[in-house]
Formats: sequence, C-alpha cells, structure tokens
Amino acid sequence: MLRLLLPGFDRVADNELPLITDVFSLVEYTIASGETLPVGDESDLRRCRDLLKHAITDILIGDFLEPWDGRNERDRQQRRLLNRFVSWIQQFGGRAAVVSTNYDIGVEWELYKRVGRKKVLARIDLGFDWRDIRTGEERTRPTKPCLRIYKLHGSLDVLKCSVCGYVYFNPRGQIAFQAFRDEVDDNNTCVCRDEVKLQLHIVSPSFIREIRDASLLNVWRSALEWMRNADEWFVVGYSLPPEDLAIRSLLLRAYGARRKKPKVTVVQMGVGDLARYQLLFPGCTYRADGLEGFLDTAYHPLEQ
Repeated sequence: MLRLLLPGFDRVADNELPLITDVFSLVEYTIASGETLPVGDESDLRRCRDLLKHAITDILIGDFLEPWDGRNERDRQQRRLLNRFVSWIQQFGGRAAVVSTNYDIGVEWELYKRVGRKKVLARIDLGFDWRDIRTGEERTRPTKPCLRIYKLHGSLDVLKCSVCGYVYFNPRGQIAFQAFRDEVDDNNTCVCRDEVKLQLHIVSPSFIREIRDASLLNVWRSALEWMRNADEWFVVGYSLPPEDLAIRSLLLRAYGARRKKPKVTVVQMGVGDLARYQLLFPGCTYRADGLEGFLDTAYHPLEQ
C-alpha cells in the first residue's frame, strides 16, 4: 500500500522519506473528503490507516519489551533518569495528574509497579470507566484516586471493543499486540461479543484528527478540567508540534479559563521552542537543560 501511495518509495533514500504524520495526514484527509487514492476505495484506505497504526504500535512495543543492558552506559543512564523522573512524579500522589500525548507506557508502567497493581486497579483514574483485561470486571472512576493518568491519544496498555465501546486496561504492561493476533480468544475479545476482536485505542498521528471515541473525549474533558484548576503545570519534553492543533487549543482553554494563571514550567533540551511557549504562556519558566538538569535542581531521590 505504501508503494501504491508513494510510487517512488524504493527510489528515495530512507532519510528522504516523508514523516509518518505526512502519510497519515494524506490518508486521513482522503477518507474525510470522500476521495480515493491509488491504494483503492474507502475500505482499502481505512485498512491502510489501520496497518499504519499497527506498524507504529509494533515499533513502540519492540522498544518497550527490549530489556535494559546493564553493561551499556547509555542504558544505565537512561534507567537512572527514568527512576528519578518517576520518583519526582510519585511525590505528588493523587494531588496531581499526568497528561500525556504519548502512546508508550514506560513511565506509567514504572509508576504502577511502585504503587502496586492491586491498588492501581482500585484507585487509578484514566479519565473513563474501563474493564479489567483479565477478568472483564467493570471499574468505575474512583472519587479519591491514587494516580491520575490522562492519555490524550490513547495507549499501548488499553484496547477497545467496537461493539459496546468499553475500553480494557492492563496495569501489568502493554496489550496492544492482542489486536494483531489472527486467533480470536478470551485474551482479545469483549465479554459482550466473543467473536469480535478488540481494537487498538490510539489516535492517528495526523494533521487531520477528529476524535469521536467517547472514552477519549472523556479523557480530554478530564485533562482540561484538571489543568484549569491546577496551580502549577510542568510541561516536559513537548515541542508544540504544528499537527497538534487540538493540544494547543486544550492548553489555551485551560490557561485562559481562570483569573489567576497557573505557574508554568517548561522543560526542554535547548531553546528552540522558547518563543512558542512565551507566546502562549508569557512569564513561564523555560528550562533548556533537559529533564536531567531539571531533576538535578527540582528533586533528589534518596536512591538514584
């Protein structure tokens, strides 16, 4: 399908190929406008989009499952940084929310391990009601959560039923691979229909994004309300990419819907995004020394 969509695919160097966002945007635009491309009709285009979703999910799953190499200095450094970052998040407990645009679950997985799976199952707020992937038991949003994790674009540790609309969550790791399996069994079907496979629950990384999923809409609403009432924001490693118009709108609405503005701290590597953040949040604190530099001054866990 990529070769039909991009006839010169094999003649272009890898570093000259378009970004995945460009390919998704082309496919999404064509579906939305009711047009066709050389890959086929609307059903073929939707199949192409699903395969692209599977492709990026497969890459992320591979990164998640790859073990840390204790002999590699870079791996040891990244592991230490992850532990420090999770410790810094953990200190806030249920008083804060983690709002993320990432599909991957590296940070949350470490948080879930530390909090304990049973406690997470009972007291995590994902922004929507969900079912336990092991038991199918329904879990409603807790009134006093121990963690608030709002994944705006979906996640690798959830799957969705296309029949009843319920989302299945697994605090023990990623379950996105279950959507790839040809075999249909209890591990990739819903309690409502045992012949329909669960689906990926992620939003395409595209300039053309229209979120209609009820669970994700609840996540966005929860994130907006939480940020609107929060006294302080930490924006870590987010460059405000041009395709994320909805994210920019979310930030502006949450920032503007209050008389007393929150204290905003931006943590980036380098000053390339400084002007964009100053334009949206005048007076924000901009840290250009990256996450490691920020944690050196913001938090010192007992064990590193």
